[in-house]
Amino acid sequence: MNRSIVAVLVCAVSIGLWMGPVPIPANAQSDPPKESAAEIEQLRRQIVDMQAALQAMQAQLNALQAAPDSQAAPNEIKSTAAVGGEDAPSDETLEQRLTLLEQKTDELAPDISLGGAMRLNYAWRDFDDQNKDRVGDFELELFRINFDGSVGDVILSTEWRRYNDFQAIHHAWVGYDFSESVQGQLGISQVPFGLLPYASHSFWFGGTYYLGFEDDYDTGIKFVHTPSEDWTFHYAFYKNPEYANDGRFGRYSFDLVTAGDQQNAEINQLNLRGERHLALSPGNTLDLGISLEGGQIYNRTTENKGDRYAVAAHANATFGPWNLQLQGLRYEFNPDNPIGVSDDFVQTGAFDFPFLMAARGEVLSANVARGFNTSFGPITGITCYNDFTFINPSVDDSADSVQNVTGCSVAAGGVFAYFDYIIAKNMWFAGGDGIGLNRTTAGDWKSRLNINIGYYF
Repeated sequence: MNRSIVAVLVCAVSIGLWMGPVPIPANAQSDPPKESAAEIEQLRRQIVDMQAALQAMQAQLNALQAAPDSQAAPNEIKSTAAVGGEDAPSDETLEQRLTLLEQKTDELAPDISLGGAMRLNYAWRDFDDQNKDRVGDFELELFRINFDGSVGDVILSTEWRRYNDFQAIHHAWVGYDFSESVQGQLGISQVPFGLLPYASHSFWFGGTYYLGFEDDYDTGIKFVHTPSEDWTFHYAFYKNPEYANDGRFGRYSFDLVTAGDQQNAEINQLNLRGERHLALSPGNTLDLGISLEGGQIYNRTTENKGDRYAVAAHANATFGPWNLQLQGLRYEFNPDNPIGVSDDFVQTGAFDFPFLMAARGEVLSANVARGFNTSFGPITGITCYNDFTFINPSVDDSADSVQNVTGCSVAAGGVFAYFDYIIAKNMWFAGGDGIGLNRTTAGDWKSRLNINIGYYF
């Protein structure tokens, strides 16, 4: 064999052995998509075969160098064209496939952001004598962790919360963009009903939150459809609330909960929501929508199913720094209770407490807010608001419930604070015995001052 040819082969083989196995990116997923797994495995086998063949050639060339006068037979050194099979790819093809492999593994690399919050809360309640004697209480109210991002084409979002007396999941879903106009979400997601994302501006929320019709989260599947800038549609089916254990009171969302004679649970819920977006003029917008909700109620005592529904018409208008929210809502729960248990009231609960609420009623919400830009010290923005809710139960032996929240929110870097003054009548968490109940305290106005200061990261 010509010494120059041998020298060229030695150099090529040495370079190949010096390079070693082709590196795979460190962020490659252990379980790539099924479409690319076969190609990747075939490419890896070809690389292993090439390395084995090159090592054999190196051994033969070392032997030739040790005995320079010997002549190699034509079949002693195999053609590199046979490495990996008759149809082995060229160096250029291998490089292209390796590049493609790196691109695919990069696409599968997780892109997750970590966030959270820590909040302190001050509460002064005029209906709590001991609290008034202490001039209120100031304590840690919340610590939460958020994970948001994507892995490949799969979107994910989850939030876990720890309150003083319990911990709870806020939401947890995975999603996929089927097109530029359709996104699907599977898991615990916000129920698309009424004004979104909130029917209020305050930390205290509106009265609809305590009825389970604002910032509610259930477990199921949801589709968000935005065919154009003028329309948004939601379609969702929820099998049950965020916890299938309906005896658990430690939850964020208000749902039917079971205890004592009240053994009703929410199941099989369907939500439809449509909203029209109108651009009135630069800086002025109006969103008009309607929401429908229907589902079943499973009674653990009778083992029968009742039904429930809610319908809402809502408007959200922005005029420069002003925001106006209006909503009218009708709801009805029709449980199949055992004899002796009234159908006029159902038991709902969250934040580690159960309470009774009227099973049927109408709700009116009227909220107004104004934003102010400011550069006073670290403060970058202030919003002042008044959120009003009137609940008119339509069952026997009931009484109206009213809640009004006046306050301001202040933004300063990562710090966000709410200063709320709540006055209410016959409202749970505001000195009432429930919502819609006709008790001796139903006509009494109660108030509380609530200051919440949070650091969000």
